[in-house]
Parts: sequence; C-alpha cells; structure tokens
Amino acid sequence: MITEILVKKDRMGLVIDDWMECGECDLTLRMSKTTGCRVIETTDALYAERIVSYLRAAEKVNVKQSIKSNK
Repeated sequence: MITEILVKKDRMGLVIDDWMECGECDLTLRMSKTTGCRVIETTDALYAERIVSYLRAAEKVNVKQSIKSNK
C-alpha cells in the first residue's frame, strides 16, 4: 500500500525535520500539479498517519494498493 500525501510547500520543512528525528521509513518527495504543494509518498501507514494527525500537514491523502505480480 502506498500513501500519497499532498502538503503545502511551507509545511514541508516541518515534515522533513520530524522524519529526520523519528522517521524509520522511506519517503519519496515529488512535485505536485497543484501550485505551491509537494507530494510525499510512503509505504509506512503509521508514519503517514503521523503526518496527517500529529503534524497536521496534509491537504489531501490518497491511498493506493500496490499490485505485485508473481513471476
């Protein structure tokens, strides 16, 4: 499961500082089509919840199921 979190650019510093202090997961940061925002992607549901609830940095959240092929 991949969680995509839309965050305003001015709140990114808060998220990155928190992640450097207590994050034990991988984050992917990318540009957003929405002006003034960035997207954070993570597979760690607990850290995604921390960004949304504790840091209150999320503008929008999108959860995707990852499909893995068995080859």
